[in-house]
This record gives sequence, structure tokens and C-alpha cells, in this order.
Amino acid sequence: MKALKILTQGIVQGVGFRPYVYRLATDLNLNGHVRNLGNVVEIIIEGEKTDDFVRRLPEELPPIAKIDSMEVDEIELEDYSDFEIIESGDAYSGVSVIPPDIAICDKCLAEIRDPNDRRYKYAFNACTDCGPRFTVIESVPYDRVRTSMEDFPLCDDCLVEYRQPLDRRYHGEAICCSDCGPQMEIYEGSHRLDVENPIRKGAEILKEGKILAIKGIGGTHLVVDAYNDDAIKELRKRLNRPNQAFAVMCKDLESLENYAQLSDREIETITSNKRPIVILKKNDGYRFPESLSPGLHNIGVMLPYSPMHYLLFDEGDIDTYVMTSANIPGEPMMIENEDIIGGVNDYSLIHNRRILNRCDDSVIRFRNNELSFIRRSRGYTPEPYTINYDVNDANVLALGPELDVTFSIARGDKVYPSQHIGNTNKPKTLMFLRNAIENMERITKINEFDVIACDMHPHFFTTRLAHELAEKYDAEVLPVQHHHAHSVALANDHGIDEMIVIAADGVGYGSDGTSWGGEILYTDISSFERMAHLQPQLMPGGDMATRYPARMLASILDDD
Repeated sequence: MKALKILTQGIVQGVGFRPYVYRLATDLNLNGHVRNLGNVVEIIIEGEKTDDFVRRLPEELPPIAKIDSMEVDEIELEDYSDFEIIESGDAYSGVSVIPPDIAICDKCLAEIRDPNDRRYKYAFNACTDCGPRFTVIESVPYDRVRTSMEDFPLCDDCLVEYRQPLDRRYHGEAICCSDCGPQMEIYEGSHRLDVENPIRKGAEILKEGKILAIKGIGGTHLVVDAYNDDAIKELRKRLNRPNQAFAVMCKDLESLENYAQLSDREIETITSNKRPIVILKKNDGYRFPESLSPGLHNIGVMLPYSPMHYLLFDEGDIDTYVMTSANIPGEPMMIENEDIIGGVNDYSLIHNRRILNRCDDSVIRFRNNELSFIRRSRGYTPEPYTINYDVNDANVLALGPELDVTFSIARGDKVYPSQHIGNTNKPKTLMFLRNAIENMERITKINEFDVIACDMHPHFFTTRLAHELAEKYDAEVLPVQHHHAHSVALANDHGIDEMIVIAADGVGYGSDGTSWGGEILYTDISSFERMAHLQPQLMPGGDMATRYPARMLASILDDD
């Protein structure tokens, strides 16, 4: 008999990892304990079958869990009498990884549709295999007291499940029920409606052609009937979005196949527990109004991912809804109830659970059957990905440009991407960026930086923020030429150290202090050579000229 101390890192918090360890240890008649230690999970085991435990641990993980590293050391026996989950601590340094928000699992979905289940029609059903994570967490270790679920103490029935090691809700920090968890309400304007079933009422008013705001897991959607041309046009008018395609949510895959073409990989992605929006080609059965995605041959579609979405479809008879982000153009999604109620919508379906980290829907497109991110956010953030080079011991914060911003934190060969932030030339979005950086620092436990990377443009708000943060952290500012950044990203995606890249990305501030656009660059990780480029053109009105093509045309025609 021997004793082992095992330290695991990866996606091992908030995914049912500790209950899994408990079940595996008891199955092998091992004693000891398991606990969260900030950014690692510590396991102490004693017994005859410790080697079997080490072998099986990475092979039988829960659906969301992932082990990136596992350190195993033999220690002295302490003669534990049993195996237990003990209170979390914060003893180790390093990087913590919190999983993204995950779509409702089949078991939880079956419960909200079962009239005999105590969670029947409950819009916040979750377990250790599904539900919110990133959007409700404030800091690590991942325990209920460090999430917005702290506002909802568990009732006696939920507490029994929470404490029962063999229950799938054992130490599931997001679990709750209608007796102890968040509740939904519906408002007409600023007036709260006294209805027994707010979601059913929401389905009814959508059938009437009204605009409904729905506060979800990581933000708020503006919703209308996807078949109602007048409702779609009214939504466009109120948002001042005359041509931008609207994404839709479809009831199920069978309904979706009536109007869109899907490859096997697209089906695999759209039905995954990440549930992104997938850009699909319209098929011959497409029957929505032209106003939904005007002039386009494709449409962005997602399937339901939260209990409230499924209940909305169950309570109505519409199989597809427009679901677009509820925000003023250029500003972050609304997450505060008073802002949602005061929006452009006719009705508001809201709840009383705080959203700690906004997280918009991810958008994916397949090119030559290869997955490509249009927007990497819900379902994928903040799960890290591996790059093809190592930043060694440096901590790097990369802030991005000014429009359609995300930021990333890098350590070693791992990059932790933020959720979609937006256009930081808007004060509220810039504040969102600042808050999101602070939240990511708390979640990853990376709160000191050696390098702050930013766009080379001296007047971007992100560039100014980079210098401000560099002073705070005593860090180096690393300006990066806009098109070189795209080139390096492309090289990394293809695992190539150097390549010639055509960067047709519009305007970027050049290393010579002029505006560049339409570049051919020889590039590697740290440098580039500008081999060729489009002829420079005057831009009447500066960057705004790109929004008014007639200005650029006049400039080109006037060029001697």
C-alpha cells in the first residue's frame, strides 16, 4: 500500500471533476481527499490500487473536463479512514481554467419536460454536466460563494443532492430549483405583468408580432417571429440596422433542415454543447421574409442552449425566432434589468440572477469544410488554445485594435481568449473591456504582465489603455502593425513559421506613420517585410470615408 499526491491542471473546476474523483477513489477502495486549490485540484489517495487510479483518472473524465497536466508524487501514509471532498484552498500559483457556458444536457432537459419532476418547466435547471460557468463566476476556486448563485441559498431538497456524492448535482455550483433559485418575470414597457407563466406569455406576445427582450445566460436577445416580415422590419427600424443580417434560433435540427443545407461537420457543431451560431446556406425550402437576411444566400442559425429557450418553443407554435443581441449599436449587450426594460422592445422577459461576465453568441462558418471563427465567445471562452510558439515565462496581455475587439492573455504556449467585446471607441464598451480584463485576471490568476501588446495606431483607445496598463504593471508596450498581426495569426493557424500573406483587411496604421491597406507581406513571428501594396488613396473625412464609398470613388476619380 502507498500514498500519492496528485496535482491536476486544466478544465477541472466547475465540471464535476471533484465528484468524479470521489467516485473513482471509492470504486477502487482508496482513502484520502480531493479539493480545489485556486488553480489546481489536489488529490491525496492511499491504498492498494493507487496505480489503477492514476491510469484511469484521465481516461474516464466527465464530459466537460480536460486535464492539461498531472503531477504525481509519492508521499508518506497518513492512514485516512475514508475518501472525501474537503473545503477549497488557494495554495498554488499558476493558471486557473474555468470552462465556458455549456448547453443544457439531455437529463436536465428531460426533467423540465416531465410533469412529475420537481423541476418541471423550471428555466434555470442545471447540473455538473451543463449550465452556466464563465458568466456566473467572480473568482476562483470555483465554489458557489464566488458566483452569482451565492444570492440563492439551496433549499433542503437541493442541498441533499448537492451533498450526495453519487448524484450528478453533487457540488454542482449552479444547481437550484423553483423553490430556491432565480425566477423570471415579464414586463410590458415598465409595467410588470402578473402572470403565472412568464415564458408562456412571452410566446404569446411573439405570436402577436411584438418585440420581446429575453435576458439569458450571458446577455440579452431581442426576439421576434422569424416569419413575420412586419415585426422584422420594425425591429430593424428601432435598432437602425437597415441591412445587417439577423441570426435566428431554430427549435430543433429537423425544423432547421427544412430551410438550410448542413454538412456533417456543421451538424456536429450546431448540435454540440457549445451551441454557436453557424452560418449556413439557404436551401430551396427557405421561406422566411427577404428582410431577415437581405441579399444573402446564407443565414446564421443556432439551436436552443438554455432551459428558457426550450420552454419558449414548448409554450408556443413557432419553430424559428430572430434572436439578435440587445444593445445600442457599438455598445455592449444589456445585462441590467432596468436597461433591458427601458430598451427598444415592447416586452421584457427578465430574471433576477446577476450576469457577472457578459458573453455574446459565438459565430462560426465552415470554409472548405474547415471551421472558422467569425466571433469566438459563448461556449468557447475562456477555454485556452495552444499556439505554435512559446512566450516562455512572460505574461502577455494583447488588447487588439479598436473595432470588434477581443483581448487575450498568453503564458507559455497557452492563450486565454476573452469573450467578444465590441467597438472600444464607445465609452461603455471601453469600460466593458476594462472590466473584462479584471475579471479574466481573477479567473485565470494571471494578474501581472510583462508585455502589453496593442495596435500600432497611436490614437486607438486600446493603445492608450495599453500605455496606462503598462505603467500599472511596469510592463513593456509592444505596438504591432495591424496587418502583420493578421499574418502571424494565419501562420499560427497553419503551423508555419514564415509565409507570404495577402492581407486584404482595409486600413491599418503603417510602420512609416501612414495608412496602409491591401498588403502583401513576407512575415514571421517577430518581423515582416512589406513586399507590395495597393496604391494609396486620399480618404476624405479620414476613417469615416470607408463608410461612405462615394467619398472614396470621388477621391480615386480625382487622382491625377
